[in-house]
Amino acid sequence: MRSNGEPGGASAHDLAKDFDHLDPAVARVIHETTAELRRGCPVARSGAHGGFVALTKQADIITAAMRHDEFSSAVDGIGATMLLPGTGGVNAPLFESDPPEHNDWRKLMSPFFTPTAAAEHEERVRVLTRRVVRELRPQGRSDLVADLAARIPPVLVAVLLGVPPEQHDDLARHARSMTSATSAAEAAAAGEAFADFLSAQIRDRRGRPGSDVLTAVVNADFGRGPASDGELLKFAFLMVAAGHLTTTDTIANTALVLALDPELRGRVVADPALIPELIEESVRHESAVAATGRRVLVDTRIGEVDLKPGERLLLLWGSGNRDEDVVDDGDVFRLGRGRGRQLGWGAGVHRCLGQHLARVELRVVFEELLAAIPSFELEPGFEPERTFGVLRGVRALPVRWPVEA
Repeated sequence: MRSNGEPGGASAHDLAKDFDHLDPAVARVIHETTAELRRGCPVARSGAHGGFVALTKQADIITAAMRHDEFSSAVDGIGATMLLPGTGGVNAPLFESDPPEHNDWRKLMSPFFTPTAAAEHEERVRVLTRRVVRELRPQGRSDLVADLAARIPPVLVAVLLGVPPEQHDDLARHARSMTSATSAAEAAAAGEAFADFLSAQIRDRRGRPGSDVLTAVVNADFGRGPASDGELLKFAFLMVAAGHLTTTDTIANTALVLALDPELRGRVVADPALIPELIEESVRHESAVAATGRRVLVDTRIGEVDLKPGERLLLLWGSGNRDEDVVDDGDVFRLGRGRGRQLGWGAGVHRCLGQHLARVELRVVFEELLAAIPSFELEPGFEPERTFGVLRGVRALPVRWPVEA
């Protein structure tokens, strides 16, 4: 990959050899890069992070996600927990487990994430969002990442995890510090601080009753003994990533689209019933969960590439959602596609457990935002800085809007 991050120039072979999803330079040209890989090297070997194979086509991604007897979710070194100390060589319950063990964890957690359970959180989200946007409206300008997108999801995930209210801001601060880091050293320091915070939460849950997700997981025993500290730390981090960071990024991604497209924004303001459709297209167009890993268990083959046990795969969900074989004009944000065949919520046994809750949260946030601030645009001269790695978002989103006299 060209170090200046400019699209084009390098061959698909060069891109495959050098492709590093955690390289900040990739963020600026990720869609151009994965499009070139889809055309020239859809199953691409990379030497980054000890080596992995990147999957860019939707059919190949689905194959790896569905065949858990060939591709395990227990994989280290290429995913979100790389910078989380004390988790090397251990697997997080649910997120990095395979059937039949995975089935036990999913059954334990499913009651927290049913459509009925999700609906019970709607009023909390609405009250909080309404308060936030009413505070923002008279100001006439805001960073919608810091002031909105990063304020709503952490409250909900903190409630799910049983984090005391006085520590909700701490959870949000630690989580965002990992995704906003601009160097490996900064990210490592953020990971260590977040690990300390989560470890304290885990210690507090051991051996005591509670009705939250973290207490249920900490004290679960399916005849294999309780999960270890490292496993629980990984689980807690991935819960925050799944419930907070991805939702924050989806809010930011969607708000950016609306800020750049006044015609689309006007349509949605005039007809709020379009908001669920807006959310589904945003989840497809800029998949907040950009990539996850798998580990090869047996001699097998994907596309034209033979794979050996122990090799690692990187499933590029965002690339699959723009696959020309499946999606017409995949680079275009367009309402009217329907839910269709898209990978924004995952596939297989690890399909997003919290999708019903996320849809409620995202719908309510945009109902309230657009009702209070129907017209907003980017601050003049601002160029959004994209994040990319395993998550895809926007670092900041300064916008302005007219204020009534």
